[in-house]
Formats: sequence, C-alpha cells, structure tokens
Amino acid sequence: MASTMRYIFILSFLFTTLSFTQPNEDMPRSRQMQFEPISFEAVPFWSEDTTVVEVAIFYRIHPEFFFFAKTTNAQHEIYEANGELVFEVFDKKDIACTREVRPLHIVRNSPPEEGAPFSEEVQGALIFKLKRGFYKIVLEAKDSESGKSFINRDMIIDARSPSSGIIISPALCIDPVFSDTLFHAQKYFFPINRGGSIIIGQTGGFLFQVLSPDTITAIHLLWTVNNKLEGDEDNLQELQGERYYQEYGTPAVIVNQKRPSISIQGNSKHSRMVYIPLPIEKLETGRYQLTLTATQGTLKSNMDFSFIVIWPLKPHSLSDFKLSVDALRHIATEAELDSMTAFSSSASRKAFRAFWHRHNPDTTRAFNTAMAEYYRRVDEAIKRFSSANETDGYRTDRGRIYILFGSPSFANRLLKPNSAPSEIWTYEKLKRRFFFTDQRKTGNYILVKMENY
Repeated sequence: MASTMRYIFILSFLFTTLSFTQPNEDMPRSRQMQFEPISFEAVPFWSEDTTVVEVAIFYRIHPEFFFFAKTTNAQHEIYEANGELVFEVFDKKDIACTREVRPLHIVRNSPPEEGAPFSEEVQGALIFKLKRGFYKIVLEAKDSESGKSFINRDMIIDARSPSSGIIISPALCIDPVFSDTLFHAQKYFFPINRGGSIIIGQTGGFLFQVLSPDTITAIHLLWTVNNKLEGDEDNLQELQGERYYQEYGTPAVIVNQKRPSISIQGNSKHSRMVYIPLPIEKLETGRYQLTLTATQGTLKSNMDFSFIVIWPLKPHSLSDFKLSVDALRHIATEAELDSMTAFSSSASRKAFRAFWHRHNPDTTRAFNTAMAEYYRRVDEAIKRFSSANETDGYRTDRGRIYILFGSPSFANRLLKPNSAPSEIWTYEKLKRRFFFTDQRKTGNYILVKMENY
C-alpha cells in the first residue's frame, strides 16, 4: 500500500510540475547567489586598418540597480530612472587614453520587482578605436536619484598587434544559429553577454574572429569544453567537436540601446568570423574551459577561454546535500535513498544525480525543470511549515502535500470552540481535497483524510 501511494505521488508530482510550471529560459536573479548588478564584456576586433583595433564593449544593467520615481499623467502611471555610465580606458602605464560618459534614462510602466527577470535588463554597446596595445577598462555606473554607484576595474584587454600565423580573438557567446544556411543568411548576431557567465539550460554558441595571412588554404578547427577547472573528479563533463560555420569578413557592432548586435561586413580574405554551435545547454553549473585549435597547412594556433555556467534560481535546499537527499523521502524508494546515503560521498552524489536524471522531463538539457520545481517547493515548505528554530517543514504532512501538489487553489482554516484547529486544502484542477487537523494545538497539522470530488 505504501509503495502504491508513493508511486501515485510521484506521478502526481511530475504531472503537476509539467502541467502547471514551464521551463524559464530567462530566470530571475536569485537571492541566494548575488551577482553584480552590472555585467560587461570587452572584445577586441581587428579590421583592415593595421594601426588600430576596435574594442567593443557590451553591457547589461539590472533594473534593481536604479531607483524608479513615479510620474503620473492623465492616462497612466510611468516610472522613470536616470543615471550614467562612465567608461575609461588606461594603457599599460596606467595613463588614461580615452573616456566616454553615457547618460541613462529608463521608462517603465511599473517599478521592477525584486528578482526581476534578466529580460528586463538595460543593454547597450559602445566602441573604442585604439592603437594596438594592452589596456585596462574601468566602468562606473551611477544612479542619479539614490546616489548609488558601481565600479569595476578588473577588465584587461590584450589588443596588441597580431603576430604572424593564425590569430583567434576572444570568444563571445551569442544566441544560437541552427544551420549552415541560416548562418550565411544571418545579418545580426546577438551577444549573451553576462560577464563570462551563461545561465544553465541556455542554448547558444560562440562567435569569434580568425585572422590568417594565408587566404588560400582552408582552416580546420577543433574545439573541446571541460570543467576540469572545478576539480570535481566525480562529475567531469567534456564535449568536443569539429562542427563550425564561417564567413569571410570583419565584424561590425550595431550599437542599439535595446539590444546590440554584431554583423559581418566586407569580404576580407584575411579575416573570417567563425561560429561554433556549442551545446552549452548540456553543461551543469561550474567553471569551464573552451579550447580552440586552428590549423592551416603548417600553421597551428591554440586559444583557451573560460566561462561559468550559473543557476540564478538555485533553491537554498540544494546547497545542503544531506537535506536535499532527505527531502526526497516523498518520492524516492527506500532503496534509492539508501544508495544516496549508504556509500561514500562520491557514490552518494552520483546516485543523487542519477535519480534526477531519470526524472528529467528533458534529458537534452542540464537544467532539470522537475528538480528545480521540487526543491523550490521544499524551500517554500521549510519557510511555511517549519517549527520554531527548525527546518523540518518539508517533513510535515502539509509540507509533503505542498511539495507533491504545489499551492492549493484555496485553503480554509477552521477554528471552532472545543475543537482542534483544522485546514482543508482544495486543488480544483486535480479535483482533490486534503483535510489536516492540529490535535495537540502545537501547529503540527496531521493529514487525516483525502478525498476526490
């Protein structure tokens, strides 16, 4: 009977998860993992002019950085924020080379909510034409209303003159291009610039410039990606391939305040833009290294890039492995739980990953929507139903039902004289009710009846 009930609960959880929640490609900022309110990337691009290099800077600013003031007109409310971005470029002697101040004026129909999605970020780009050399870029952002400021002095750019041989520019993650035909017809490529970070489950690839003095011999590329930088020997991931698309020409940055892009212009035989459709959606969270190997006849060149796969909405309960395993008591069998606790830490974590791989609605992506929803509910059950100074809310009957079925359509609490407090949870879509009673009046409500209607 117990095993039958567990099977029913598993099916119910997966059904409600897949039916009532959708994969969120643009997840909002997590309170658990604090990221900088502003991210930017600077990439040097070479043109036909051998004396200068174009340094393209792509930036994003999360709306939570700003203070929005409400202004009202005759028709509707408007929220406005003002500020400025200051970019300064210093040479290797720390002497200022150039400076640009960009005013910011943002208008919204509503103030940004806490944890606003990344799609609401302010995006932009600018270009500096510099003599070839080694530079440091400093970015400072200011909010006019609150006086809040942000500064980053860590961006270093190697824009020196390319040496002889094959030259590979830094890679820039962009929105996906799916086919050779589409790549050659593509007019614009949109950077997913998050300061070297990629959101787990996100699709995309890497775009970079390749220079070569040989305009006749074909260039062959190999790429590998691995997370050996993280040092987790039990969860190493490695991808490799030879698939890529290329187009002769030089990059041109389209400076659009809403969404900057890159296009390929000209027909330079010395410069080509290369796109690697890397399956980044398969990568778990962690730090990775992308290695490119380009060969052209007797010439050979290697370039390494590092990037981080992040999970902005990662539930708190997943940061405690013991808790995350114990919280599976509602859907895992005893044998499955034993496999996650009876062996070494390495074997336990491997069994844990295997369990969620079996329950992943989409095994083509590392981001497991069922897992994310399950532990989001665990977090909420701990918050709502835990006793004083404890985190046992996920173990309670109300916590268990909440984890398996989510929030009820409505909940009625009954408080009658000379009777134990009780609650009735109704799930209209499931046509099901759950009855809880707090017999000892301690706040611990026990499930006493379940009915379909």
